Amino acid sequence: MTESQGRRLWVVVIGLVVGAAAVIFRLASFQVVQDEELAAIGRSIQYQNVIARPERGVIYDRNMAVLAGNSSDYQVGVSPSLVTEPEEMATALAPILQQPRHEILQFLTSEQPFILLAGRVSPEMADALRALPYDGLQIDPLPRRIYPQGSMLCHALGYTDFDGVGGAGLEGYYQSELAGEAASATINISPLTIQESVIAREGADLVLTIDRSVQYMVEEHLQRAINEYGASGGTIIVMDPRTGAILAMASTPCYSPYRFFEANEEVLFNPAVSQQYEPGSVMKLVTMASALDSGTVTPQSTYYDAGVIELGGYPLYNWDRSARGQMDMTGLLAHSLNVGAATIATWMGPDTFYSYLQRFGFGRPTGIDLMAEAGGLLPLPGDSEWTETNLGTNAFGQGLAVTPLQMISAASALANRGYLMQPYLVQEIQGNGRVFHHDPTVLSRPITEQTANQMAVMAVNAVRQEVVEAQVEGYTIAGKTGTAQIPVGGIYHPTDTIASFIGWLPADAPEIIVLIKLDRPTVSPWGSQTAAPAFATLIQELVVLLDIPPDNIRLNGDVMAVRKGLRTED
Repeated sequence: MTESQGRRLWVVVIGLVVGAAAVIFRLASFQVVQDEELAAIGRSIQYQNVIARPERGVIYDRNMAVLAGNSSDYQVGVSPSLVTEPEEMATALAPILQQPRHEILQFLTSEQPFILLAGRVSPEMADALRALPYDGLQIDPLPRRIYPQGSMLCHALGYTDFDGVGGAGLEGYYQSELAGEAASATINISPLTIQESVIAREGADLVLTIDRSVQYMVEEHLQRAINEYGASGGTIIVMDPRTGAILAMASTPCYSPYRFFEANEEVLFNPAVSQQYEPGSVMKLVTMASALDSGTVTPQSTYYDAGVIELGGYPLYNWDRSARGQMDMTGLLAHSLNVGAATIATWMGPDTFYSYLQRFGFGRPTGIDLMAEAGGLLPLPGDSEWTETNLGTNAFGQGLAVTPLQMISAASALANRGYLMQPYLVQEIQGNGRVFHHDPTVLSRPITEQTANQMAVMAVNAVRQEVVEAQVEGYTIAGKTGTAQIPVGGIYHPTDTIASFIGWLPADAPEIIVLIKLDRPTVSPWGSQTAAPAFATLIQELVVLLDIPPDNIRLNGDVMAVRKGLRTED
């Protein structure tokens, strides 16, 4: 080996030693000094956080027609670096996105990696965008709640916002059940390991007591009544008094749940459960029932009606300023006499009278499965705002406030042998492989069956004598009108009223009870001339749709069934 070769050999050896030392140093650094840091990086690459999002439950009517379901809107973005024909593409996008062409062109020629062109577009717009022969567009689905029936049942259904949160009605009340529960987990995505599944709890479906056909009819009749009587708004509730099931619930003005963001905030609340008002003379049903049940009066009891009674230093008059003289309880109810109602309230005394009002559910929510239910206003003896005058005015439905649902629920006890049922809208909750069925719930029994029967007879007589407009041929109707003044700024408005009628049928074996409330009717202020005829018009169609036979057919059928041994008497 020459001297030159020896030097080169040493250079190679030294290079190898230095290289080996560097490798050993780096290995020691990786395995000792940077061990935890590199291990964390490895885990982050090997493991990934996965989120499974559930689909919101569907809301059906009682016949499984879809009232609220799921679809998608779409988010539209663009990657300018992938756009090859910005001029032509901007021209094509402008009419679809309804944006100025020059703004779109500016986005398409931007140096940014990604630009959002539209936060939400409809499926139809998304299809039109997909059909364009241009690169660079990105169209991503966004969950969206849809309402196939349009604005039907708007207040009861409520709405769901863009974050999937129910904001009113059933959507808000059953948010947890409808939304389900998302699931997340950190899983090993290495191809050498068994892949784990991440499963969310899907949203439950709701089956309502509402019949879509009945609801449609009720909404049509409500709008017709508002137009015919020049009312500013109104509410109709149809309920089965035997169970508390709501068959229809309509209020105006309404809104589109799909476009909830365009509605005024006050329109989003459900007037049937959130709006409080003074009910007027329909409250005489409850006052009379309380007096009968407490033993204060009988249907034959009499009083002298002088046309005025003074309570707490204030005179109270009959609605027509009449003085009827000697009257019995049936005449009191039939002629809707304020002085008579105030008189029997004083006979009962505050303790008994207000005890019954509370038994009928006034002053507290009914507990219906809807969001934002109000509890009404019931001043009680001992409260700072209560005076002796309240005892008289409350007896004929002024000086206290109720919701339409509270009023029809209280009256339903008269139609249901004295039992007050909790109103409800959801018949079944279907989810997680199980079905939860609603069982009717008794809230209280404010009066006996005997009192309820007496009230039915008196309420039938009231309709026959004074409210012929509410009668329906072939059916015996029990009911009562109401005409209430509207307090504005601490005093009653001189002309505006709330007109209402509550009726149930068949009177001897009720299947439905209906409340009609019209706000500020201008054709006539009286419930007997507005709400009562609206009730009759609705009932004529409702009995057909609900298959409620006329009295003669129903009673003859019952007799024949008993004779044949097909039905037993209770």
